[in-house]
Amino acid sequence: MKVLVIGATGFTGSVVAAAFARAGHEVAALQRPGGRPVPAAYRAVPGDLADPASLTAAVAGFDLVLHVGAILSEEIDVPAVDALLAGGVPLIYTSSVDTLGPGFVTEDSLPDPHPVVGWRDVVERRVLAAGGRMIRPGLIYGEGGGVVVDMLEPLAARVGAGVYIGEPGVRWAAVHVADLAELFLLVAELAPPASVWHAVTETVTVDAIATAVGNGTAVSWPEDDEPPAEIAVIAGLFRYDQDVSAEKTRQKLGWRPVHTSLIEYLAR
Repeated sequence: MKVLVIGATGFTGSVVAAAFARAGHEVAALQRPGGRPVPAAYRAVPGDLADPASLTAAVAGFDLVLHVGAILSEEIDVPAVDALLAGGVPLIYTSSVDTLGPGFVTEDSLPDPHPVVGWRDVVERRVLAAGGRMIRPGLIYGEGGGVVVDMLEPLAARVGAGVYIGEPGVRWAAVHVADLAELFLLVAELAPPASVWHAVTETVTVDAIATAVGNGTAVSWPEDDEPPAEIAVIAGLFRYDQDVSAEKTRQKLGWRPVHTSLIEYLAR
């Protein structure tokens, strides 16, 4: 297939693009003006998530579009997805488990997004209504990137301990980026239109993550205090307790992740 990857220069998108290239697909990458250069292995296609008209033009001639771009804002994300769908090319969209409510949730649970991503349910509904397929990852880690490396480790280095907010026991879903990339391949090959899939291999408590990042030491940041700058953008999620099932994804698509413990990964 001819595949256009949006976000191919980012942490997750780069791993997903490489997985499709290894699988024999012809991969191209969206190149934002002034953005990080697309790897030489991929054809660069001009386009910008902030310029909807450029997206409709960019998808022409492709068999599949993978949207693995970053969360930006309602003002950008909604028109961008509308423009991609207007191009008429099958779309696999990367959402997040944060679009679902707290507690036990499955692939069939209705959206109830955390305010941090409050508009994401609008995007999800539009993707599904147009026949698009959607993947909701948990916390993405591995390959030297993600929230753990970009936010939690620098904060731990500054404070001298891993940091979480509030009481211990809050559960997060997690997935290794390589397993997520394999799920993208399965969805592209096997998933029907207008379907939702969960990229989650485990549930792990935030305080356990903080302890692992802090080499055995963690501290709770008071909820009423201003959050540290390193994690301010996601501070609200530190009290968002979820138990996310991916059983349907495993059973229907045969997804068999091989990285099943974030804590063991951090220990290594």
